[in-house]
Amino acid sequence: MEQVPKCKSLIATFKDDKLMLDGPYLIEYDAGKNKELHIKIEQCGIRTIIISSDTDIPVFDLNAVLTRIERFLMLLDGTFVPLGELRFSKSETVNESILSSYARNLEKQRLSYFSSADFCGYKINKLLSFNSILTTELFVKWEELLTELDVVHQMYLYSLSNNGVTVDVKCAFLIELAEPLVEIVKAHTNFFSSLKPGERGTTLKNCLDALITKYGVDIFKSELSNDYEKFLSATVNSRVRIMHIKREQRGVYFDGKESILYILKMSLLYRRILFEMLNIDEAAYKDNLLRCVSRLDMWNDVLETFLKRLS
Repeated sequence: MEQVPKCKSLIATFKDDKLMLDGPYLIEYDAGKNKELHIKIEQCGIRTIIISSDTDIPVFDLNAVLTRIERFLMLLDGTFVPLGELRFSKSETVNESILSSYARNLEKQRLSYFSSADFCGYKINKLLSFNSILTTELFVKWEELLTELDVVHQMYLYSLSNNGVTVDVKCAFLIELAEPLVEIVKAHTNFFSSLKPGERGTTLKNCLDALITKYGVDIFKSELSNDYEKFLSATVNSRVRIMHIKREQRGVYFDGKESILYILKMSLLYRRILFEMLNIDEAAYKDNLLRCVSRLDMWNDVLETFLKRLS
């Protein structure tokens, strides 16, 4: 059996040909069980993540840490910045050509959710800059939360990815996440004690209502101030569609443009809830959140047309 090569350094560069990433930003912090990994993130035009260690570590382990960093940064940015190059170096046991071969293979094997859909624009969705909040302590909390979320977070990422799935199906999956999100909130706070997702008496509509009225008042302000009950019903109908053939479908549900709108709004709600679970101060991102919502509410009159359709 081929032994996985080890090395002391991983360098990953990220860039988007459509825009220049803001900055300059620079942070450094430690990670790992014994803080044996040293993380450095720089950004100005491009983003560079450097993970280093004093001892050789399997390249797969270094790459696993990188992807956890990427998934955290995606929560802040609302999109993944494309990976430009992955490079391993500083090995005491293998040469650079072997490390380069493993780096190329890992790039090819990256999961499709690391490629975000076109509607997830960096400038449109960004809520926070990593340099203002990312520390060793916060990263530890993130790793724990990521483990707790398990496949839930993967479903969230795939719903925002450029994977060829239609937007109505992506939106349905995001709506379905209301139930596990209630479970996460219950595990970390004293809220929603009366809700028991998956049991009789707690519906998807109950879970959506609880999350929106607790965490999404700013995001769904327009919906709350119009016919909120009909909006909730339309949201549930948009989820139920993937469970029934067309002749059995009932009520109003999101069309294509509306699905994009509510993918992005549900994404904001999801990120807002995870920020709360990570104890990130709302004041740090509130202004950016309101700007994101304002852009969405004004986007091609989609919201206005939808609300009229509900009345």
